[in-house]
Amino acid sequence: MGAGKILSILGGIIALVATLFFSFYTFDLMGFTNPGYGIALFMNFMDIIDTGEILDIIILIIYAIGVISGVLILIGAKVRALAIIGAIFALFLGVMLLLVIGLEIDLGADLNSSVNIFGGKEALVDGIIPFDLELGLGSPPLFLNLGTILLIGGGALGLIGGIIGGDDF
Repeated sequence: MGAGKILSILGGIIALVATLFFSFYTFDLMGFTNPGYGIALFMNFMDIIDTGEILDIIILIIYAIGVISGVLILIGAKVRALAIIGAIFALFLGVMLLLVIGLEIDLGADLNSSVNIFGGKEALVDGIIPFDLELGLGSPPLFLNLGTILLIGGGALGLIGGIIGGDDF
């Protein structure tokens, strides 16, 4: 098995674990903590579509591809193009979350507010899924969590694996 396949498989697993088991950020307000995680995006799916805002729906589709990018990176162990596409979406989502929440950089009102589509739902299993590990980035009430960094790492490994390819050297 080539190095590209190994990196694609490893990157896909890391990206999937980041979106399914870790939270991207936590929103702490008046003693209540709500995590923002990948599964909550699909729980909020119909609520966002019902608003009818075309920009919200486009951003929702981009984020949904970012959430399932781990699957695309895993498939990319066989098809290089899917690894690269999945990695680009994972990196886009992770870097956007890092810039908006962790580094508090203003990307425009629409993009900043679109990050909130991951929240609003309670944890599936309180304290376990999603796992909240705050990194100390961000300011109250939003804090960046480990899931964002894992998503960026999985996307980077998937991109490198997609560029290298699956052929043995």
